[in-house]
Amino acid sequence: MKGMPRYSPLTAVAVALALLAGCSRAPEEIYAPADYPTWERTTSITLNYPIPGHENRLRIPRMNAKGFSAIPARVGSGLKWDFPEDTVIVKEVYATANPAPGDKPVQLTIMAKDPNDKRAQAGWLWITKDLPDGKETVFTGNFCVTCHANANEKHPYGDGNSNEDFRDYVYFVPGEAAK
Repeated sequence: MKGMPRYSPLTAVAVALALLAGCSRAPEEIYAPADYPTWERTTSITLNYPIPGHENRLRIPRMNAKGFSAIPARVGSGLKWDFPEDTVIVKEVYATANPAPGDKPVQLTIMAKDPNDKRAQAGWLWITKDLPDGKETVFTGNFCVTCHANANEKHPYGDGNSNEDFRDYVYFVPGEAAK
């Protein structure tokens, strides 16, 4: 047809591939990157006592550098923590309270600060990672956030938060973790 642009078959293939790429699913976000074991631990306390949601298992929480950059505000006689967006805490959960040397975790539980994500509760995403297949699942129920709300007041776990500092749902915050 006169006046119509002519396209080569190669151009048509390139356009088709570009359209298909636009329809593909976005890659799933990874909240526990492969280097998380190099992150600093949030506490030196051995967390091998029973607590709701984690049973009687050893737990080792680690936080990325972004989280360790948080500085609490002084509010009256207490502290108010507000961890920055992109803070990630990865908690290794072992099969028993006293694993044998060389045992690996059976699960990861993850907190990722992302207040703009529609799935966030109290500004955090609550995630589990299945280690055999590597799949991460964001919890949308309120079990995790309800329990972690206890971190913001006196509670029976860890150091007990005797000052009733607002800890932004994190049981072991930098500095306090060393106690």
